[in-house]
Amino acid sequence: MTENPLLDELNRDIWHPFRGTYHARDLEGFLALYDPDLIRAGGPTKEVYGFDRLAADTTGWFTHVAERGDSLDIEFRFTERIAADELASEQGCYQITATLANGTSRVMYGRFHTFARKIDSRWRIVVDYDTDDGGGITPETFAAGAVVDDTAALPMLRR
Repeated sequence: MTENPLLDELNRDIWHPFRGTYHARDLEGFLALYDPDLIRAGGPTKEVYGFDRLAADTTGWFTHVAERGDSLDIEFRFTERIAADELASEQGCYQITATLANGTSRVMYGRFHTFARKIDSRWRIVVDYDTDDGGGITPETFAAGAVVDDTAALPMLRR
């Protein structure tokens, strides 16, 4: 455990399941990470929208990846993690590795900022903003962020 068990809870409820459900293209599990009143912004369309649109977009993306025979992996690095009581704000960058059916790989980077709330004893993402244009992230800047389980890496931000 860390000095702030809320970060461990966030990892348990959001970040570890996020990576697993994304890789498995588990739509139901993935969508369960989000609150139904979600506000989502950014992404490929640079729009703001809600949960229903996220569900439709994710369904299409997971279906497209499966039909092609590709696989996905996503990793996160944090630059800020603030959690207190039943609220959290987390920022960082992500790396998506798409392994195509022909064996080649493509790596994509972006930035994210999420706000989460503990609802019925479980953390859920209530606001999700990301970029998919790289966000200025390079392999070096990605590697410089704190890994998910290194909850002591950003001590000035634990509350």
